[in-house]
Amino acid sequence: MTIVFCDQDWEEILEEHQKHHFCSSNCVVDENYTQADTKYFAWREWYMPLRSGLKIRIYEFKPTDNFIQIGKHGHSNTTTLSFFIKGNSQTILQGITNSANEIVGRNYIEYAPNILESDEYVANQQVVRVQICLEPAKFFQDFEPHQLQQLPSELQIFAASGEIQPYYRQGITTPEMQIALQQILNCPFQGIMKRLYLEAKAIELMTHQFSQFTKSVSNSDDKSLVKTDDVERIYQAKDILINNFKNPPSLLEIARQVKLNDCKLKQGFRQIFGTTVFGYLHDYRMQQAYMLLNTGCMKVQEVAKAVGYASPSSFNSAFKKKFGVNPKAYQVKRYKE
Repeated sequence: MTIVFCDQDWEEILEEHQKHHFCSSNCVVDENYTQADTKYFAWREWYMPLRSGLKIRIYEFKPTDNFIQIGKHGHSNTTTLSFFIKGNSQTILQGITNSANEIVGRNYIEYAPNILESDEYVANQQVVRVQICLEPAKFFQDFEPHQLQQLPSELQIFAASGEIQPYYRQGITTPEMQIALQQILNCPFQGIMKRLYLEAKAIELMTHQFSQFTKSVSNSDDKSLVKTDDVERIYQAKDILINNFKNPPSLLEIARQVKLNDCKLKQGFRQIFGTTVFGYLHDYRMQQAYMLLNTGCMKVQEVAKAVGYASPSSFNSAFKKKFGVNPKAYQVKRYKE
């Protein structure tokens, strides 16, 4: 069975079931948390205003049956950066995109004022999203026009004039973004320190995403840009790498499995992910190590082995080079927090 909700249905069911919590620490930091448990879905939303023109939001949604939500965006001066943490969905933005698969490992930037949107979810699959809500005209108001030229083209216009046509654009969530997202979800601070920390991480995420989008534009005129037919093979290569990250196959073996020559694989990987094949593997291993150390359930040697390092000293060096601290010191620091 598929349940279909329009705006009015959604508002009515939330009004009946939602529990709202407003937290304020010394009247300096505001946090808002809302939850609703209904027979149709479970829903959680948390958000915090940061600096002028910037807000961070985390929401979770889990429907009991296949679920379609149809609603119209209001008029807004806000563009949204959304990162898919858990669960997949399919979105249609009328007049912008016929269909977009929003899957874990990807993200988008969107401006959709007065646009009708349809979101389709699978029964009993939890969806988790981290969103950065940005008002470009406010956030970038102190920047000079020539500085704005380094932003994605849509934001340049938005920041300068406050007016732009609706858009929706997806990107890849890189290992650097994944680390920042995990730090947001596991923020160790409270009060003003929490706000400062989350503001820094939100800006870090924005920087990584904007950089990826501007690089993709600058590469669009490159004659050696990876062919459309090969894009799927590059993603297959990435999946092979991740699924075997503890003991990865050689570059030639990966190329053979995805039916590309090694030169095309290396070239395509760099153009799509902005790094080399094994540079991506290294970043992924470090991301996994970071998360395992955060749990506090494993010794450093065990973490090293779990992410594919036979030598603890090599792991220690790689971790310190990536994060500026050795893994044992980081784990001790996290335990004290």
